[in-house]
Amino acid sequence: MKKLFLLLLVVALAAFLFVGCIPVTPGEGEGEGEGELEVTITFENEYTDAKGVTFIPCSGEVTVTLSAPVAVDNVVYVALKEDDGDYDCSEPLTPNADRTVWTGDYTPNICSPSIDECEPFCVVALVKHPCCPGEEVALKVVRADCTPPTLDLFVKFSDCTDPCVDPDPCVEPFAGVSMEWTSRTTSLCETTDCCADNCSGVGGWSLVIDPDECEGPCDTVEGTGCHVEGELGCECFAYADTGEVCYIIEFTLEDNVGNAVESKWELCLDTDSVVSFSIVDGDTLTADSEGWYTVYNDCQP
Repeated sequence: MKKLFLLLLVVALAAFLFVGCIPVTPGEGEGEGEGELEVTITFENEYTDAKGVTFIPCSGEVTVTLSAPVAVDNVVYVALKEDDGDYDCSEPLTPNADRTVWTGDYTPNICSPSIDECEPFCVVALVKHPCCPGEEVALKVVRADCTPPTLDLFVKFSDCTDPCVDPDPCVEPFAGVSMEWTSRTTSLCETTDCCADNCSGVGGWSLVIDPDECEGPCDTVEGTGCHVEGELGCECFAYADTGEVCYIIEFTLEDNVGNAVESKWELCLDTDSVVSFSIVDGDTLTADSEGWYTVYNDCQP
């Protein structure tokens, strides 16, 4: 009888201690066994592909959202869960006013050299109190993408006056050049597209033509995925009336989590031809025999 009494006493004390460390505050009207806690972990710029694989950038903001407030004196952490069940790279987050949304910066690839780019790893949300070891309330399997896409890119400018076409008397002629661009190379036997991202995949790309702080750009051309290709007609690059005039072109190519290839180009024209085409703060480019400038050359033979 004494053994049974001692056993019941131990169970009661254990239950009391567990209740004393519940990390969230039940919502109004939630009794025992009611109102199951829902927790989500989201990363800034995260991307989930068609197969359900989630990619995240190697640094950025993480948000943990709970369906009930975290109790006072408890803190939400994010951490990596190792194969042996231990937690690594544990970082505390900052709550909103009602303690249901917790945010902070997180760079799992920096704090844990064991993470391989594009390989799966586990991120968990923990709720910790000084009197308790903490409780794992959510787990998310993700892959880190740290590297921007790669591409070849070729650009060509052509005079807008076609000597083989009679001018339309109803259309005012444009004295200037058009622009073409492509990531594809056509050889005698095949066409090759050098445009790729081996992790989250290629996202969007854009060309902003001659941006102006007050009036905006002359044009913005956008696309998604590979290949990076298009043409801008005779509308933005006019020849100089006298002397020389220069135009700025801003290029951006991102993968699906925001890692970007970015550059700024300068095109200078005189009264009837291209004077120079260059990378701002970089090289002046030279056109090949067909008029193509090589801006990117990431895909070496």
